[in-house]
Amino acid sequence: MTSIISSLSANQIKSLSTITIASLTTSDIAVMTTTQVKALSSAQIAALSTDDIAAFSTGQMSAIAATSVAGLTLSQLAALDTSKIESLASTQVAALNSTQVAALTSSQVEALTSSQVGAMTSAQISALSTDDVVTFSTADVAAISAAALAGLSTDNLAALSTDQVAALKTTQIAALKTAQVAALTTAQIGVLSSSQINALSGTQLAALSTDDLAALSTDQVAALSSKAIGSLTTTQIGALSTAQAEALTSALVGALSSVQIAALSSADIATFSTADIASITATALAGLSTDNLAALSTDQAAALKTTQIAALKTAQVAALTTAQVGVLSSSQINALSGTQLAALSTDDLAALSTDQVAALSSKAIGSLTTAQIGALSTAQAEALSTAQVAALGSAQIAALSSADIATFSTADIAAITATALAGLSTGNLAALSTDQAAALKTTQIAALKTAQVAGLTTAQVGVLSSSQINALSGTQLAALSTDDLAALSTDQVAALNTKAVGSLTTTQIGALSTAQAEALTTGQVAALGSAQIAALSSADIATFSTGDVAAITATALAGLSTDNLAALSTDQAAALKTAQVAALKTTQIAALTTAQIGALSSSQINALSGAQVSVLSTDDLAALSTDQIAALNTRSVGSLTTTQIGALSTAQAEALTTGQVAALGSAQIAALSTDDIATFSTADIAAIKSTAMPGLSTDDIAHLSSDQLLAVTTAQVSALNTSQVEAIIAAYHAI
Repeated sequence: MTSIISSLSANQIKSLSTITIASLTTSDIAVMTTTQVKALSSAQIAALSTDDIAAFSTGQMSAIAATSVAGLTLSQLAALDTSKIESLASTQVAALNSTQVAALTSSQVEALTSSQVGAMTSAQISALSTDDVVTFSTADVAAISAAALAGLSTDNLAALSTDQVAALKTTQIAALKTAQVAALTTAQIGVLSSSQINALSGTQLAALSTDDLAALSTDQVAALSSKAIGSLTTTQIGALSTAQAEALTSALVGALSSVQIAALSSADIATFSTADIASITATALAGLSTDNLAALSTDQAAALKTTQIAALKTAQVAALTTAQVGVLSSSQINALSGTQLAALSTDDLAALSTDQVAALSSKAIGSLTTAQIGALSTAQAEALSTAQVAALGSAQIAALSSADIATFSTADIAAITATALAGLSTGNLAALSTDQAAALKTTQIAALKTAQVAGLTTAQVGVLSSSQINALSGTQLAALSTDDLAALSTDQVAALNTKAVGSLTTTQIGALSTAQAEALTTGQVAALGSAQIAALSSADIATFSTGDVAAITATALAGLSTDNLAALSTDQAAALKTAQVAALKTTQIAALTTAQIGALSSSQINALSGAQVSVLSTDDLAALSTDQIAALNTRSVGSLTTTQIGALSTAQAEALTTGQVAALGSAQIAALSTDDIATFSTADIAAIKSTAMPGLSTDDIAHLSSDQLLAVTTAQVSALNTSQVEAIIAAYHAI
């Protein structure tokens, strides 16, 4: 029979029934070639007896087709010795179903080679018992594919020895399910290499127990993936020892989130290097508690980046210690926002160096409270840059002491906004040096309150430039003391705003020196009111140019006292405009000197009203030139008193125009002398009003020339009385 079996072809073997196969003896089986064995189907394999399978050589075993391996019964498998198991090809092992694998004894499993183990599927691995798995060599464990490893139960995984776990490749570690990672024992975790630890994903890391995490060595902690560490829970972070926290690399620290940073203890944070501190993201830094922030060393505080500083919450800034604030660099200080600055305590602010103060952001400095400003030392105030000073508000300026203000450069003073300058107390303003006062811009001068202007010292007022003086408003000028005003130079007086000059009080005007009065411009004089003109002395008025005198308004001229008017020079009097002359009060006209009257032009004389002319003294009238007489307004001529008419010289009478003669009344005609009448032209005679004719004396008529007699009109004759008629008839007969 054995000879027959050995002579059968593979196809003949394949065609044998399972009954025939079952009838074969172990001797028959023993002579089968590997080709014949390979031809056996799964059913034919199953038909073999346990003894038959046991009789297979290792060569025959390895010849069984992978598709036929599934035919091995559990009893057949159990009959295989370890050498037979070891002889199986990887493909044969991979073809075993999970039931067959589960039936393998621990010895048989132990006999599997690394290649065979590497061929096993997830289902096969899952079918192994704990006793089976523990028989794997480290090479076997490393041979399990990442996909197959998913079949390893949590119990089996937990049963692995530390050597087996240490043998796992990084790809296997990365493939572990979270449940498997959670099942790892503390001892197993403890033997993982740095590369294995680094292979753990965030989800896997989050599956570790706090005990597992606490068991990590500092090297293992340092090996954690920066991508994965962000998945650690706050509980896990809180379970880290101080040594483990210290082992975190800068990259790992940089990957921590806000809630993770919040879970660290102050002792943990204290272990961070300056590089670690600098690596914390601005967002994560928000998780740093105020206690932990306050616990930072000065070196750690100094290591914070400007973006981190800018991201600190106000509560965190407020928690910074004076020592920490004191080590911040200029760039860090500059990164503080206004809200952050306002959160600093006065002690913190007082601890800033002058360089730090100078580094404060000009945008942020405007948020400092008045208490903080008040806490600045004189040296710190001096350190403020011009841009920073320009950013201060009114309340902040008010909070500075006079000693602080005294440290300001002239550029600083000029940088204070007009609005902020309102905060400068009168005491602090008065404390400004003359250089500082001189540095004030015109817009600043214009913005000063009256109380501030009143607080200026005489020395400060004395150094103000022409443009500064010109910037003073009327209200401001009125606030200056008489001493301040008296201290003004002639150039300063000349620079006074013409609109503002009108606001000077009479006391201030009276305090002006003669030199200052002389310095007044024509425009300024024109701005003076009646009361201001009245407050000037005759010596002041005497300094006025003819242009100044002519600039005095007609209304203001009413304020000129009779003494001051009488003190005008003839040139000044001659400079008066006709409107000014017309506006003079009768008391002022009466006060004019003969010389002043004599200096008046024809147009000025013509501007005199009747009331004005009537108050002229006979001396004044007698001093009028014939041209001036001729220039008298015909209406005003009619207001001349008989005394004034009588004081006229014959030449002045002769100078009267026909119109003026026509304006004379009977009493005025009567006041003229016979010689005066004799100078009248025939037109003058004819111009005498009929009502005025009774004023002619018989003597006047008797001395009329023939031409004058002939010029008398019938209307005039009709107005004569009997004596005058007789006199005129006699005069005709005498021709």
